[in-house]
Amino acid sequence: MTAPGQPTGSYDQPRPGALGGPSVPAPTAPGGPVGPTQPDAPRQRPAARRRRGGVSWVVYAVTVLILVIAILVVLFVAKNSQHVSIWLFGTRKYMSVAGALSLAAGAGLVVGLLIGVITQVPVRRKLRAAKRRLEG
Repeated sequence: MTAPGQPTGSYDQPRPGALGGPSVPAPTAPGGPVGPTQPDAPRQRPAARRRRGGVSWVVYAVTVLILVIAILVVLFVAKNSQHVSIWLFGTRKYMSVAGALSLAAGAGLVVGLLIGVITQVPVRRKLRAAKRRLEG
């Protein structure tokens, strides 16, 4: 709830000439309007499309896809139990394929999460700055 005189927090500003927005006069010929002119009819704003709160179906689909991939990785890891020699950072390690695949999957998860977080930092800073400009 906002007090009188405070912004409502809505960032929806209609564009000039858009339905419901400020009208833009039509271009005229150098000698004035050509042909009959009609007074501006009152414009009605189209019914605003209500967005329901909650999670969209895309989030559910991505979650199911990630779970299926995780299950497939676990099954693949479980089926590969033989020991192999792995050269890593200048040393040779002997471990099971399951262990190596688990480490690789874990490292990929961490790197993916870090990339996701790193890309969101500047976006959040810009959003915070824009919010401050609007509020005060």
